[in-house]
Parts: sequence; C-alpha cells; structure tokens
Amino acid sequence: PADRSDEGVQTTLLGIAIALILALLTALVGPLFVDWTQYRPRFEAEASRLVGLPVRVGGGIDVRLLPTPTLLLSGVEIGARGEDVLRANSLGIELALGSLVRGQLRATQMRIAGPQLAIVLDRDGRASLPSGGLGFDAGALAVDHLHDEDARLTLVHAASNRRLVLDKLWF
Repeated sequence: PADRSDEGVQTTLLGIAIALILALLTALVGPLFVDWTQYRPRFEAEASRLVGLPVRVGGGIDVRLLPTPTLLLSGVEIGARGEDVLRANSLGIELALGSLVRGQLRATQMRIAGPQLAIVLDRDGRASLPSGGLGFDAGALAVDHLHDEDARLTLVHAASNRRLVLDKLWF
C-alpha cells in the first residue's frame, strides 16, 4: 500500500514539473510568434499617458518576457506633429519583474539610441518647452540605469536664430 502512495506523489510531482517547464517554454518562445506591431496604438497610448505628450512609434516593436520583461521600440517620436519633437532611433526598456507584479513600473535598464532634441532659447536664455509642456509623472516610472547612445542636442537661440549642435553624446 505504501508503494502506491509513493507512485501517486511521484506522478503528481512529475505532472507539476512538466506543466512548469511547458509554461516557461511558452513564456520564452511565445512572444517570438506575436506580431507586436498590431498593438502599436496601445503602446503609443500608454507611453503618451506616462510622458504627457503624444508618442508615436514608427518602427518595429519587440517584446520579451524571459529572462526579464523587455520592450524595444524603434523610430520613437515624442511631441506634437509639426513641432520640434524628441526623436530616437530606438528605446529599450528592461522592467523589474518584482515591481511589475506589484503594479509598479520600474526599469532596471533603459537604453536610448540616437536621440535628437532641439531646445529653443528665448531672448532671456530660458528654454521653452513643447506646447502643452511635459506632463511627466516622475512617480509613474522609475529608472535605475539610463544609457544614452549617440545623442544630438541642438540649442537654438530664438533672437539671433543661431544654433549650437552638440553631437555624439554618450552617457
């Protein structure tokens, strides 16, 4: 009788182990078969809510769940069309799983490749913000490590229309 009990426990544990392996395999391979670009409006709407300005994603979207949740957006523009906008070739965000489970957004790594930003300075040297200003909620997204690659910052003096371009910035 004890042997039948042991076999039942072994069968149950084996079934649980197989189910866990299948779940992990699905989480690893599943996102590769999803066309994430069909969710572009949702990604743009959520990013616009976080930033406080319109966000557009012109390129590809890639999502990974394992080993950590990761989002890669290509061809990102932040700001109203027809105005000076912040552009980036790509924006990659690696999210902290523990915080995500608690309903918080905390990026362990954020990588911005090729950002371009123009800042207009008025006669007094004050920088003007895009129309509507930045409504960024600093508490909505925490970033542990920010990497900026190949940035271009253009300072425009409105009174003289002179420009200063800072290129190839990395931090």
